[in-house]
Amino acid sequence: MAFITAYWGLDGMIALMTLIIAAYLYMTRKFNYWKRRGVSEITPTPFLGNFTECALLKKSPGYLMKDFYDRAKGLPYVGFYVLDKPFLLVRDREIVKNVLVKDFNYFSDRYGSPDPNDRLGYANLFFIKNPAWKILRTKLTPIFTSGKLKKMFELMSECAKNLDTHLESLKVNGMFKKIYQILYIMSRHKEFYEKNCDK
Repeated sequence: MAFITAYWGLDGMIALMTLIIAAYLYMTRKFNYWKRRGVSEITPTPFLGNFTECALLKKSPGYLMKDFYDRAKGLPYVGFYVLDKPFLLVRDREIVKNVLVKDFNYFSDRYGSPDPNDRLGYANLFFIKNPAWKILRTKLTPIFTSGKLKKMFELMSECAKNLDTHLESLKVNGMFKKIYQILYIMSRHKEFYEKNCDK
């Protein structure tokens, strides 16, 4: 004897439909987050939000963000969803400045954070969490004064021209003839920038 009806197959269908409806309601429960706050949003799809193209490997996350950025033309910010989590893409420079500098204490802990064992990714000012962010920012702020940036820009643009000329000399019929040298060349130029820009 079945639980709800006289047939096991019908009970299975009812249970399956109940699970699908429950999963749908659970995954779409936050899809009015941006509308309630009066923020323009990119219409999400059930279960994956706006992340469908990335989940299906049609686009990389970077291209997807660029697509969202282009869709929000004329807006200072736009809301979107990754699975069921709401995210905000800020386009306006003044708002970005407020979020990353002036009002950082309100926006310090973001969803994405790199592995603490990753030396390069973890020390990135955009992803690091608040206590470490403040320490790192106080160390980096004196390096990026306007005077030092002007000096660095001239030096870096001169080095970039030299690098461009050298890379053009490696081309044969539009293809690089010695691809393995590219990493060596780039590391040499990186070392040159580091040595000369620290002065």
